[in-house]
Amino acid sequence: MSLLFLATGFPPRVGGIQTYVAELCRALAKRGEELTVIATQQPGGQAFDATVPYPVLRVPARDLLSTALAMNTAAVNVTPRPEAIIATKWSPEGVAAILARKRLAVPYVVMGYGREFIQTGGNVMKWAVQQAVLRRAAGGLAISNYTSRLMPRRGLPADKVHVIYAGVRPEAYTDGTRSVPELRSHLGLTDEKVILTVSRLVARKGQDMVMGALAQVRMAVPRLRYLIVGDGPRRQELETLAEELGVQELVGFIGEVPGEQLSAYYHLCDVLVMTSRDVAGEPSEGFGLVYLEANACGKPVIGGRTGGVEDAIAEGVSGLLVNPESPEEIARALTRILSDQQFAQQLGQQGRRRIEEGFTWGHVAERFQGALGELGIRAE
Repeated sequence: MSLLFLATGFPPRVGGIQTYVAELCRALAKRGEELTVIATQQPGGQAFDATVPYPVLRVPARDLLSTALAMNTAAVNVTPRPEAIIATKWSPEGVAAILARKRLAVPYVVMGYGREFIQTGGNVMKWAVQQAVLRRAAGGLAISNYTSRLMPRRGLPADKVHVIYAGVRPEAYTDGTRSVPELRSHLGLTDEKVILTVSRLVARKGQDMVMGALAQVRMAVPRLRYLIVGDGPRRQELETLAEELGVQELVGFIGEVPGEQLSAYYHLCDVLVMTSRDVAGEPSEGFGLVYLEANACGKPVIGGRTGGVEDAIAEGVSGLLVNPESPEEIARALTRILSDQQFAQQLGQQGRRRIEEGFTWGHVAERFQGALGELGIRAE
């Protein structure tokens, strides 16, 4: 028997969900699971598929309905017949799962990440379809406790929702220290303390709030740089804001960085900060993999009290939580970590230990398998 994953969010496209699905599947395969992924066609897909220890079937990426139909067609022809279908998002994967389960006579579960289950706007059809997907599901797998509280609002009984969290591969972040001297030289850094954000440049990620805190932080930490890794629609707006705030000489917009090079940036920094907040029209932070990635490099982290961030950061253990709308509170947290090397090292070491004890992808895969057992999909 095997598992069938439906995933439009899948590499080589870069993103949190893409990483989550690929790494979970890799960890499940390592634990002996037989699985198949049905993903959408994209440039570089064939090359990526050759690197993973499970088969990937690609279907054309079109509109949501056409993609769901294509996934359904591929699903009913997969051999051996799966024991369960995993819809990695409610749409279009959930729609495809509804169609495929009738033909295959197997249950499906839906994975959830964040605010996609909060009803906003007037698209009645959208919410009706989402409710139909969740009500027919055998269960839900949530990335955080925050998400687990949202899924029952759309018709999935609370006792059928299981939190499996997210994870990292600590071994993937051990080589970055070798590249730090070269990276510091490339960026023109000497003895500056480095603040790092790794995220899309969108309103909810809070780069503007961090920039608003820099002037206050600089009074306590004169030698300072703020590096922003990532790109997005707000780049020009943020560059303009840095000039308006008079901190443009402190801020470096790095742009997109290939995944294999991120480790060097984490090891370079003194603290990772991403003060995500709730913004109308954008999803809340469902978890925040970057916090775990920085902790895996032994670095302290700062995040906003929103969404699932409180699961990703253990307050006072692996990092600090702040009001994401308060530059003053962000400044105090940054200053505390940057001014107290012993405290910063303690948070980073505890964060690394926390990952090793419960937040590797192996732990996520173990929780995933346990959830299937509790849902009655397979014997525990």
